[in-house]
Amino acid sequence: MKFAICAIVLCGLVAPNFAKVFSPTEFGNVMLANGIPKGQIETWKCIAKWESSYNTAAHNTASGDHGIFQINERWWCSPPGKGCGMTCNSLRDADITNDIKCAKIIYEEHQRLTGNGF
Repeated sequence: MKFAICAIVLCGLVAPNFAKVFSPTEFGNVMLANGIPKGQIETWKCIAKWESSYNTAAHNTASGDHGIFQINERWWCSPPGKGCGMTCNSLRDADITNDIKCAKIIYEEHQRLTGNGF
Protein backbone atom coordinates (compact mmCIF):
# COMPACT_ATOMS: atom_id res chain seq x y z
CA MET A 1 0.00 0.00 0.00
CA LYS A 2 2.83 2.41 0.87
CA PHE A 3 4.43 1.67 -2.51
CA ALA A 4 1.21 2.53 -4.37
CA ILE A 5 0.84 5.83 -2.52
CA CYS A 6 4.49 6.73 -3.14
CA ALA A 7 4.12 5.87 -6.84
CA ILE A 8 1.03 8.07 -7.17
CA VAL A 9 2.73 10.99 -5.42
CA LEU A 10 5.89 10.59 -7.51
CA CYS A 11 3.88 10.50 -10.75
CA GLY A 12 2.16 13.69 -9.72
CA LEU A 13 5.50 15.40 -9.16
CA VAL A 14 6.93 14.44 -12.53
CA ALA A 15 3.73 14.64 -14.56
CA PRO A 16 4.12 16.40 -17.89
CA ASN A 17 2.74 19.87 -18.48
CA PHE A 18 -0.48 18.67 -20.10
CA ALA A 19 -2.31 20.58 -22.79
CA LYS A 20 -4.70 23.42 -22.18
CA VAL A 21 -7.53 25.17 -23.97
CA PHE A 22 -7.23 28.92 -23.39
CA SER A 23 -10.06 31.41 -23.30
CA PRO A 24 -9.59 34.27 -25.80
CA THR A 25 -9.02 36.74 -22.96
CA GLU A 26 -6.50 34.55 -21.17
CA PHE A 27 -4.68 33.91 -24.44
CA GLY A 28 -4.51 37.65 -25.17
CA ASN A 29 -3.11 38.34 -21.71
CA VAL A 30 -0.41 35.69 -22.15
CA MET A 31 0.51 37.17 -25.53
CA LEU A 32 0.83 40.66 -24.01
CA ALA A 33 2.95 39.30 -21.17
CA ASN A 34 5.25 37.72 -23.78
CA GLY A 35 5.93 40.90 -25.70
CA ILE A 36 3.34 40.82 -28.46
CA PRO A 37 2.33 44.43 -29.26
CA LYS A 38 -1.18 45.34 -28.12
CA GLY A 39 -2.13 46.32 -31.68
CA GLN A 40 -1.39 42.77 -32.90
CA ILE A 41 -3.22 40.81 -30.19
CA GLU A 42 -6.51 40.50 -32.09
CA THR A 43 -4.71 39.12 -35.14
CA TRP A 44 -2.86 36.55 -33.02
CA LYS A 45 -6.13 35.63 -31.30
CA CYS A 46 -7.75 35.10 -34.70
CA ILE A 47 -4.88 32.86 -35.80
CA ALA A 48 -5.07 30.75 -32.63
CA LYS A 49 -8.86 30.51 -32.79
CA TRP A 50 -8.99 29.25 -36.36
CA GLU A 51 -5.85 27.13 -36.26
CA SER A 52 -6.46 25.27 -33.00
CA SER A 53 -9.53 26.66 -31.19
CA TYR A 54 -7.00 27.84 -28.55
CA ASN A 55 -6.08 24.19 -27.85
CA THR A 56 -2.39 23.70 -27.14
CA ALA A 57 -2.63 19.95 -27.89
CA ALA A 58 -3.78 20.49 -31.48
CA HIS A 59 -1.86 18.28 -33.90
CA ASN A 60 -2.63 17.83 -37.56
CA THR A 61 -0.81 14.65 -38.52
CA ALA A 62 -1.66 15.09 -42.21
CA SER A 63 0.04 18.48 -42.49
CA GLY A 64 2.57 18.13 -39.67
CA ASP A 65 1.25 21.16 -37.76
CA HIS A 66 1.60 21.44 -33.99
CA GLY A 67 0.20 23.42 -31.07
CA ILE A 68 -1.92 26.47 -30.59
CA PHE A 69 -0.51 28.20 -33.72
CA GLN A 70 -0.24 24.97 -35.78
CA ILE A 71 3.46 25.46 -36.42
CA ASN A 72 4.70 23.22 -39.21
CA GLU A 73 7.31 20.56 -38.56
CA ARG A 74 8.85 20.73 -42.02
CA TRP A 75 10.66 23.99 -41.31
CA TRP A 76 10.17 25.11 -37.75
CA CYS A 77 10.28 22.34 -35.15
CA SER A 78 12.21 19.11 -34.94
CA PRO A 79 12.33 16.55 -36.06
CA PRO A 80 12.87 17.40 -38.94
CA GLY A 81 12.66 21.23 -39.12
CA LYS A 82 14.90 23.27 -36.90
CA GLY A 83 14.00 26.92 -37.58
CA CYS A 84 12.78 27.50 -34.04
CA GLY A 85 15.27 25.23 -32.27
CA MET A 86 12.66 23.23 -30.36
CA THR A 87 10.87 19.92 -30.58
CA CYS A 88 7.41 19.71 -32.08
CA ASN A 89 6.18 17.92 -28.94
CA SER A 90 7.10 20.97 -26.86
CA LEU A 91 4.56 22.98 -28.86
CA ARG A 92 1.69 20.81 -27.62
CA ASP A 93 1.78 21.42 -23.87
CA ALA A 94 0.09 24.00 -21.64
CA ASP A 95 3.11 26.33 -21.58
CA ILE A 96 2.83 28.44 -24.73
CA THR A 97 5.93 30.53 -24.03
CA ASN A 98 7.95 28.53 -26.54
CA ASP A 99 5.05 28.57 -29.05
CA ILE A 100 5.06 32.37 -28.86
CA LYS A 101 8.84 32.44 -29.28
CA CYS A 102 8.59 30.28 -32.40
CA ALA A 103 5.63 32.27 -33.78
CA LYS A 104 7.70 35.46 -33.38
CA ILE A 105 10.57 33.86 -35.33
CA ILE A 106 8.17 32.85 -38.11
CA TYR A 107 6.58 36.32 -38.10
CA GLU A 108 9.98 38.02 -38.34
CA GLU A 109 11.08 35.74 -41.19
CA HIS A 110 7.90 36.44 -43.16
CA GLN A 111 8.25 40.13 -42.41
CA ARG A 112 11.80 40.04 -43.78
CA LEU A 113 10.81 38.11 -46.91
CA THR A 114 7.49 39.72 -47.81
CA GLY A 115 7.14 42.87 -45.72
CA ASN A 116 4.10 41.37 -43.97
CA GLY A 117 4.78 39.02 -41.06
CA PHE A 118 1.26 37.70 -41.17
